Amino acid sequence: MKTIHLYGGGGHCYAAIELIRSLGEYEPSCVYDDHPTKKMILDIPVSKRDNATVAKGAACVTIGNNVIRKKLVNQLSGPFPSFVHASAVVYPSVFIGEGTLVHPLAVLDAAVSVGAFCIINNHATVSHNVRIGDFSHIAIQAAVAGGVTIGSGTLVGAGSVILPELNIGNNVVIGAGAVVTKDIPDDVTVYGNPAKMIKNNLT
Repeated sequence: MKTIHLYGGGGHCYAAIELIRSLGEYEPSCVYDDHPTKKMILDIPVSKRDNATVAKGAACVTIGNNVIRKKLVNQLSGPFPSFVHASAVVYPSVFIGEGTLVHPLAVLDAAVSVGAFCIINNHATVSHNVRIGDFSHIAIQAAVAGGVTIGSGTLVGAGSVILPELNIGNNVVIGAGAVVTKDIPDDVTVYGNPAKMIKNNLT
């Protein structure tokens, strides 16, 4: 079995370890973290990472925060395998970029494109012809309707709904349970039903 190094020892690391193990191709050998709070995570040793820590071989960045995940990926060399849980529904016409994790019971419908280093979380549904940019996170039980475009670095919050054919910008945060009924520009946070902007993420 091949080994893989994990980077990030927070909550998402637990889900990533179990996802990777469930597929039987890789076994995590070590978790590197900037500020480790545990010595072991699911029987995997945790070590402090510094700027010189770049282990050779396959890597997986196990950080849920999109901004931090991107920053760390840019410091590593990979390769970065993608992992898709056996219970996920992924049609043959789906494209999945490197380093992306697709968790249990997610649905990726026909002609969906998912960028690199994304997280498609438990029970998330991404309908036909959706485009998702790099470093985005579709959280648990979120529903993205057909023809939607989602920019890079965007969080689609737990249980939220995006109506068909909308354009969602880069670095957007869609709050949990929100219902998105119109296009959303870059760099804003929206919440509610219907979703409304509550802050500019750049200020």
